[in-house]
Amino acid sequence: MRRICLVALIGLPAAGKSSLCSWLLGQQTALRVRHIVHLCYDDFLDATPSADLAYKEQRGRIFKLIEKLISAIQEDADWPPQVRRISSSSDYSRGRHLILCDDNFYYRSMRFKLYQLCRDSGCIFGQIYMASSLDSCLQANSLRSDATRVPVNVVRQMNERLEVPDTSEAWERNSLTFNGLDMDATGSALLAFIAALLDLPAKETTSDLPPAAARGLLGQDQSLVHRLDLLLRTRIGALLERLTQEEDKRLAGQTLNSRRKEILTKFRTEVGGKQIDGEGEGDALDYYVNLLN
Repeated sequence: MRRICLVALIGLPAAGKSSLCSWLLGQQTALRVRHIVHLCYDDFLDATPSADLAYKEQRGRIFKLIEKLISAIQEDADWPPQVRRISSSSDYSRGRHLILCDDNFYYRSMRFKLYQLCRDSGCIFGQIYMASSLDSCLQANSLRSDATRVPVNVVRQMNERLEVPDTSEAWERNSLTFNGLDMDATGSALLAFIAALLDLPAKETTSDLPPAAARGLLGQDQSLVHRLDLLLRTRIGALLERLTQEEDKRLAGQTLNSRRKEILTKFRTEVGGKQIDGEGEGDALDYYVNLLN
């Protein structure tokens, strides 16, 4: 079965989104994926006044391209010729595909459209928010070439309008935030986050159900378990990052992952089937994540 994970990159121009994608393109073996696609919106958008198509229509065409790409992967058909990919021939990665949508996505509605596509097509949706400061983005943007530099007033306007991920919303729960690009410090946490996304079950079995039935089948118990697993994997990545010796990391990783499975079992036993709403969800998850320490 083919498993497709689509990750939206969020952040101001020059926040480090494309650099993060470039780093991930070299992590194919670690992520155990068949293909990694870096879909940079800047490669398809023409924001100049002389553009043939309006900006909104151009974005619509990119969305259609993503739809075609997902269909091609699922049906084992020819990919759209505009799409570049990094491939692996390893058997263990044959069914796993990672699509990186590299754009500013400063409005929540822009991201929600991708989430809906994933929900309707049985894909997994996640988000990475590059929370670089306005000043650092302006500085990095000033170092770009004339062809790629974004006007300062546009960057400032995006900063004012940026709607950061709200993890209290169910569809934005699978989000990770970085305050700067330092892969030596955060690389393990990033890999753990994406690995956890790839391990989540796709919602394809509920696509034909009425919304209420789908919410019941993919209900609170299941979603909370997967949220906890995601948080635990991210915490493990952060804990391993503190170790300097590879052997220490390997041994600690085995211990922590065994502990992760124990915590998930404990969570299912103690919380499974109970109704937890609002702030209670966060408190419950925090309690079980802290058991990993």
